[in-house]
Amino acid sequence: MTQSQLVDALRSLGIRAGDGLLIHSALHFLGSPVDGLATYLQALDEVIGCLAPPMAGTLAVPTFNFAFGEGQPYDPVQTPSKGMGTFSEYIRQHPVARRTAHPMQSLAAIGRHRDDLVDRDTPSAFEPGSAFARMVELDFKLLLLGADIQAASIFHYSEQRLGVPYRFWKDFTGSVTTGDGLVERTCRMYVRDLDLDPHTELYPLQAALQAAGQWRSVPLNYGVIASCRLVDFVRAADESLLSDPWQLVVNRPSAVR
Repeated sequence: MTQSQLVDALRSLGIRAGDGLLIHSALHFLGSPVDGLATYLQALDEVIGCLAPPMAGTLAVPTFNFAFGEGQPYDPVQTPSKGMGTFSEYIRQHPVARRTAHPMQSLAAIGRHRDDLVDRDTPSAFEPGSAFARMVELDFKLLLLGADIQAASIFHYSEQRLGVPYRFWKDFTGSVTTGDGLVERTCRMYVRDLDLDPHTELYPLQAALQAAGQWRSVPLNYGVIASCRLVDFVRAADESLLSDPWQLVVNRPSAVR
């Protein structure tokens, strides 16, 4: 895969200069990039402008790591992301990237709105005032590079705001590295109820977005890249959960069927 291939694909999705992007990736479907992972960042920079001044666009990637919940310390500079893909880890380590302070559900960002996102330090990652909420306010787009809609972490924003019954609040306390050294910190997560073990499928949201003309996708080598506005995704998720909070849970308990 070349930079020009990816640039053409991004532009065919309507990605433009100045866009903010929340990116989830599964790059193994897209072929071997000729310049390694830099190919992706160079293509994104060519399209949205996120690396060199004057920076117009912003990209953000999830850099989650749940080891804090198991008692391990969190260092926003050194703690790797886990299970988020090679591109997220590549961005986390990039010299111009910064990372949010949430010890389990962090983001790394590059570009115009980097500091606005990263300086938001909220007890939970998806509450009002958080980086995720701010991306919705700033009209960011969801960009899936080889990943499918199941990877879309912004769904947790709707789950948390609407209080779905298959999750509950849980506090986690541990050590976090800050500019003042190692400090004790408590954060919150709206965690899955493991007794219910809910499995959500988001494909009905994609179908609703496609029917509304709000979902774009294009094939690229062995995979697909896709995009939609975060506000449209959140609206579709909200409508689904408000109509039935269990609607996207494929193994809903028999008591609520």
